[in-house]
Amino acid sequence: MSVPALRPELPGSPPELEPEGPPPRPLTDELRLLWQHRALLLAFASNDLRHRYVGSSIGFFWTVVNPIIELVTYTFVFHILMGVTFHPSGGTVHYSLFLFCGMVAWFSVSEGLTRATTSITDHAHLIKKVNFPAAVLPAFVVVSAVFNQLVRTLILGLGVIFLGNGLSATFMMVPAFILVQSLFVMGLGFFLATANVYFRDTSHWVNAGLLGWMFITPIFYPPAAYPQQFQLLLQLNPLAHIVGIYQELILNQRLPNVRQILLTLLFSGLSFTLGYSVFAHHRRRFADLT
Repeated sequence: MSVPALRPELPGSPPELEPEGPPPRPLTDELRLLWQHRALLLAFASNDLRHRYVGSSIGFFWTVVNPIIELVTYTFVFHILMGVTFHPSGGTVHYSLFLFCGMVAWFSVSEGLTRATTSITDHAHLIKKVNFPAAVLPAFVVVSAVFNQLVRTLILGLGVIFLGNGLSATFMMVPAFILVQSLFVMGLGFFLATANVYFRDTSHWVNAGLLGWMFITPIFYPPAAYPQQFQLLLQLNPLAHIVGIYQELILNQRLPNVRQILLTLLFSGLSFTLGYSVFAHHRRRFADLT
């Protein structure tokens, strides 16, 4: 009778443990699993929104007050002091509407990525539970950020109605592109959440990177301000296309450029596919590393 070979172990070394959790599955099965837990995802997002402003005097209205304070600050600095405009004939109100349109998208992307990065390590006690769907954690913070974006988009819509040229039928397409944007952010969030499990400095790098990303994106200035030698950087910036689409639909009242739409769909598809694949591949190790 043959005896199975034993792997030699060094004295005092811990026995090698198999990673916990379900093994990686095809991406379609992984997405189906995430969809099956949509009720849990929405419950986490609802609870997050409810508890974020507990104890504050104006509660949920902070999601509007903070952007307005930053809007006034950036309008004063970039438009009044530096003379930046989105159109030569546009005044302060015109600049503020275009700036706020870009900021609405930026706040959602920034909030989603920042919180998704630490979502696994912040909820390590849940990760250690058997069969807990880890993908819910990065996903629910992105959903929470998107809800705040919807509220701010409605405020922007009211501003366009009372201060601008009103809204057109193109405004009805905005939710579809918010969905595309959320897939892009969720994909990056899955990747960064995985990276933060292995390298805890990831969250600090993300904060630094977001600051630079904000200023190289045409939020405070028009895309035409980009010098010719940096046009490739502009075209490879997914957020630049996302912001441009919102400005076209809401403020310019016309359909975005087809190339802009195709690039946004491409970036979102690649981000979600690659990010979720990396997350699913490493998910079994999260319980041991958090």
